[in-house]
Amino acid sequence: MKCDVPTEMTEFPCPICGKYFKPYMTRKDGKALCECPEHGLYQTSIAVSKQFRMFCSKIASKPNRSQSYYTSLEKKVKQILDKLGYRAGVDYIHNCLIPNGRHKYYVDFYLPMLRLVIECNGSVWHNLWARRDSDKRKREFLESLNLKYIEIDEKTYKTIEDILKQLKVEYGKGS
Repeated sequence: MKCDVPTEMTEFPCPICGKYFKPYMTRKDGKALCECPEHGLYQTSIAVSKQFRMFCSKIASKPNRSQSYYTSLEKKVKQILDKLGYRAGVDYIHNCLIPNGRHKYYVDFYLPMLRLVIECNGSVWHNLWARRDSDKRKREFLESLNLKYIEIDEKTYKTIEDILKQLKVEYGKGS
C-alpha cells in the first residue's frame, strides 16, 4: 500500500482519549505508530486518518453555529420541542451564545422561560475526541448561572419529551 500522506506534519488521535500525537514511526503498510503518554502505544491507519480529517474539515466548514443549522440529533430534539408546542425563537433558542468572559459557549437549545439548557452530544464530537474537560467546564459555568442542564445523546434523546412535558406542567410555561 503506497501512502502519499506526509506524516511528519500530521498528528493522529489516541483511540482512548482523542488527544493528537505525531507518529514516531510510519510503516510501508500505511500504518503510523504513535504514543500517548497516558495510554501508551497505538497504531493507526494513515489512509483512514486522512479520510477522517477530511470528513472533519467538511463538517467544520458548515455553519454549525448558525441558528438554522441542525445536526441530526438536534433535528430530533427540535421535532420534539415543536410537537410539544414550543416555538423556535420564542420559547427556545437554537445555538444560543452564552458568553463567559473570554470564552463563548454555544448551547444547542436554551429555553429561557424554564431556565433550561439542552445539550445534544453526538458520539463523534463528544466521546471520540477529548471533550470531557471542556464539556465539564461548560456545564459548571451554566449551572453557576442557575440554569438547569440536560445532556442527551442518540440513545437517550426520547426521554427529553417526558422531561419537557413535566416542566411545562410544573412551570406552566412554554407556549
